[in-house]
Amino acid sequence: MSTGQDTGKDSRRLVASLMTHVSHRWEELFFLFLLALLSLQVFDFVADAKSFSPSSGGAISVFVSFESFVVDHLSYAVVPLMALPLVYLAFCRSRPRWLRRFLDVVGLYVAARMLIQLIGLNLLVFDSVNPRFTLITQLFLFLPYLLLVWGWIYWRLDSFAATMNRRFFQLDCERSAPRPVDYLVASFSTVFSASISAIKGRTARAKALIIVHGFFVYDVMGLIFSRAVALVQAR
Repeated sequence: MSTGQDTGKDSRRLVASLMTHVSHRWEELFFLFLLALLSLQVFDFVADAKSFSPSSGGAISVFVSFESFVVDHLSYAVVPLMALPLVYLAFCRSRPRWLRRFLDVVGLYVAARMLIQLIGLNLLVFDSVNPRFTLITQLFLFLPYLLLVWGWIYWRLDSFAATMNRRFFQLDCERSAPRPVDYLVASFSTVFSASISAIKGRTARAKALIIVHGFFVYDVMGLIFSRAVALVQAR
């Protein structure tokens, strides 16, 4: 009986230790997931890139060329410079001094890619001969990426402000000091709400940032709706 109880206690300790480690390394795991999601979107797009019309507009051709460049060249730099260090940091017990700067660089990279992808997806609307399901598939892959990146942006800005004993945002949650997951939930709630009510800005700049976030989300939702209607009408 005691052996079984000891085994149960060891299992609980192992699970508790694992959960603690994950909670302390959530940002590294978060970015690994984001990079994987972004890679899935880009590789799926490039797989259909040959089906795009050669007569597409110049901006569309530039976007298609950029996505091909990411797969053929940039991905070979992202893996050793970002993905592998993130894997190391996720399992490393110590916290290097350069950790915060490195994670901020990765955050800036995924945010810049978010903006580029959003511009490119809006351009693809004007290519009437692209594969039928390419754009809507890209949009469904891009939407969670967009919401996750914005959740991180909110958390990072607020955690930076907290070092100066202030906060930029006010969240609709039960805690006075929101957790990272609360910022992600606030970002995702914009999809299911007619207004952005789960997060409010305490400063003019913070309010402006929320408006930009709302514009991004409503733009993607509008593209999904319009593409879905076009697919139904094409039948």
